Amino acid sequence: MAEIITMPRLSDTMEEGTVAKWLKEVGDKIEEGDILAEIETDKATMEFESFHEGTLLHIGIQEGEGAPVDALLAIIGEEGEDITAMLSGAPVAGNGSEEEASPSEEKPAEATSDKEQEVDASPAEVTSIPEGVEIITMPRLSDTMEEGTVASWLKQEGDLVEEGDILAEIETDKATMEFESFYSGTLLHIGIQEGQSAPVDDVLAVIGPAGTDVEAVLASASLSAEITEKAPEIPESVTVTTESAPAVPTVQDTDRRIFASPLAKKMAADRGIALESVQGTGENGRIIKRDIENYKAAAAPIQQPIEAPAASTEAVGSALQPIALPVGEESREEVKNSQMRKVIAKRLGESKFTAPHYYLTIEVDMTQAKAS
Repeated sequence: MAEIITMPRLSDTMEEGTVAKWLKEVGDKIEEGDILAEIETDKATMEFESFHEGTLLHIGIQEGEGAPVDALLAIIGEEGEDITAMLSGAPVAGNGSEEEASPSEEKPAEATSDKEQEVDASPAEVTSIPEGVEIITMPRLSDTMEEGTVASWLKQEGDLVEEGDILAEIETDKATMEFESFYSGTLLHIGIQEGQSAPVDDVLAVIGPAGTDVEAVLASASLSAEITEKAPEIPESVTVTTESAPAVPTVQDTDRRIFASPLAKKMAADRGIALESVQGTGENGRIIKRDIENYKAAAAPIQQPIEAPAASTEAVGSALQPIALPVGEESREEVKNSQMRKVIAKRLGESKFTAPHYYLTIEVDMTQAKAS
């Protein structure tokens, strides 16, 4: 069945987005994890990843065009599938009937009652989190941060994670920062998908040994959180670890982005090493700790001063004469405002029209000033 892809909300203040570039065309095969397009928000330009597989049947927003959040961005489905009903806005019928849906509506009530009984149980009855399993929560990356948005995941469920690996890029109310793992193991669960936002301390991911029952771990963490709200003390058998990552700005140059772990960046800054000259050996060329430790600067060639003969003094003097350069031609180019520029213009307009302004003028006789 075809899936409707809408304009995602890539930041907390985003109201509309602009498609900077499409990386796929209508008719292309799409795999889960492929980058569909680059979307420009009011803060940055981000890559938008597909969570579905199939054929790109329709593009709703062309390059350079803007649209509000939740507007039709694209449709992915099977090749040759009829999407007329989706384009016309008609609701797509589900597979289940009303009779099948009614029992599922009663389940939340039953689950709620069972959950209330579990919460009333004593802390000793709470299932402890297995040894070696760590629950990673949404970190507080700035003093004013209340929630964060996962811009992109650099690891997927089932991947092996080493201490120091970058798990994801998290967008706060001020910047987009790399989030580093402080634990080693297998990424068992991703709690917040790319483009989604969540408050601080919500479950971001679970890391532990392969084969761990993730559902039991999440249920235990949820139950311990509810008991914490009712009781002043947290049971010793339940440990929920909250990570916080240092706020390290992304290093960029004009040609390419330099990927380096926060520890490698700090070590390079302390030793005065330029990251552009370091060859990364980590995943996808990322610069890691051992690259900085093994870095050896190339010896600069020693240049011996060359003494000019005395007879060439006149030639040097003539070379220092000013050189007439050709005058350049005037040209101009109209560039469409970016999403960030639109927000800046909107804020400037608000400051102009919502605050009172008054202007003063005077006349000055400059006759005597010019005469002197």
